[in-house]
Amino acid sequence: MGLKTVFFDFGGTIDLYPEINSDALTAMGRILKLLRDHGLDLPEEMTAGTFYEHLKKASTQYKLWKKKTMVEISTLEFWNDYILPGICLQKIYDPVLSEELTYILERGRYTRSVRPEMKSVMEILLSTTSLNYGIISNIISNTQVPRSLKEYNLEQYFSKIILSAEFGKVKPDSSIFHHAAAQFKCRPDECIYVGNSPSKDVSGARNAGFLATVQIEYVDSSDDTTDSGDTPDYYIESMEELPEIIYSLLK
Repeated sequence: MGLKTVFFDFGGTIDLYPEINSDALTAMGRILKLLRDHGLDLPEEMTAGTFYEHLKKASTQYKLWKKKTMVEISTLEFWNDYILPGICLQKIYDPVLSEELTYILERGRYTRSVRPEMKSVMEILLSTTSLNYGIISNIISNTQVPRSLKEYNLEQYFSKIILSAEFGKVKPDSSIFHHAAAQFKCRPDECIYVGNSPSKDVSGARNAGFLATVQIEYVDSSDDTTDSGDTPDYYIESMEELPEIIYSLLK
């Protein structure tokens, strides 16, 4: 037994994602235009603002269902079963369209930016260890994480990206952690997890049998940082504290 793989959460861990109203409204306008351009008959009086309020309520319903079932549905199901009902009788049948809508939602509703120290820390870790580095993320979009990593110039550091959108289950379900470890041909007790959510990340990785958990500080209004869960093995305020933790686990 020994440390072989370090997994990271994405949102709130690698990047920060405050919900800034003006930016979110711009994204809602883009989504409405895309829906109408593809022939969906939305109410004429629907504005970016009224659509935003509808979307937040519908997204909350989906989040509650997901928390209960630990299942991630497809983007087509998300739009057809949660977002469009109540505002449109039509459905979306094109998965490319539903994915692009979801990407705009995930990338535009939240004003995302990478943690400023992330790249330099990954450079240090890759130059001083021979460990595997990967990502496990709860995300309904198949493309948001890869596209954001490319934008942040971080894609070269993570050889495996495990998304709930592709796997079908979400953290804290143990199966997504076990699946991720298996991608590197590792046992769970040869992996550690770095995340910001006490329940999804800390409890999830611990219940899956990971060697250790690291929680990084991220203060916002999301349930990721106000949920209840296990106390992490390590708590950090910056990624710059992570290398020393990893070195201690390699001794």
